[in-house]
Amino acid sequence: MPLTELQSEILRCIAANRSQESYLAGATVLHRHDESPRFSQDCDFFHDIEENVAISAEADVAALRLAGYTCNWLLRTPSFLRAIIVSDGKQLKMEWAQDSAFRFFPVVKDERCGYRLHDADAAVNKLLALAGRQEVRDYVDVLHLDKNYLSLGALAWAACGKDPGFTPLFLLEQTARHVAYTQTDIDQLNLRDPLDLKALKIVWLKSLEQAKRLVETLPLEDIGCLYLDHEQTPVTPVPGNDSFKALQKHWGSVFGAWPKMI
Repeated sequence: MPLTELQSEILRCIAANRSQESYLAGATVLHRHDESPRFSQDCDFFHDIEENVAISAEADVAALRLAGYTCNWLLRTPSFLRAIIVSDGKQLKMEWAQDSAFRFFPVVKDERCGYRLHDADAAVNKLLALAGRQEVRDYVDVLHLDKNYLSLGALAWAACGKDPGFTPLFLLEQTARHVAYTQTDIDQLNLRDPLDLKALKIVWLKSLEQAKRLVETLPLEDIGCLYLDHEQTPVTPVPGNDSFKALQKHWGSVFGAWPKMI
């Protein structure tokens, strides 16, 4: 989402604490650009090792307090911490958690926040979130990804590599179970521009149908991969198209890997 002034300030303040073992994740990664549809109410930081979670959280809060922010802990456990950061009457929820080290790409160095999850991994995580819970923000985010980054079908195909318990069609069915929202639900989001529930529903049904057709035509042996173009950028594949044969298949691994030039 477009970053709020407070988010930008806080991310800059603790950017030096980020590393390949402690990185910005969640929807903030996906919607950090001005054209994104909504603002986030929190910032999430992921860690591959449980022992690093509390250490990272304590270091961030110490740096923020030194910079003049008020920090109030809401929850502190060994593998998950939550705090509210307050400045000039504005507040931001921050969470630190452990997450699987399995991903498609290594974490990315970022001048605004230190280190962050790669866009593709954040997008796959967002679709898995939509399949596992009924949060309207996930619905809006996945539709934004479908239009501006990777299609619903491409995300469902790749997500099965991170969660092998799903098949692409089953994953799409699970997402469809969690999209019963009201206009009030939409309006409660912190949106850049108003969104109409009926218009979103039309887009969703069309995207879902296209996604089902796509995953039914891709080669079964490729389940769980991303397809990359000649610039090694994730793209939505078009089976039967001459360009499909030129796409590079890229699977996830522990800590992720940059694709090799072919």
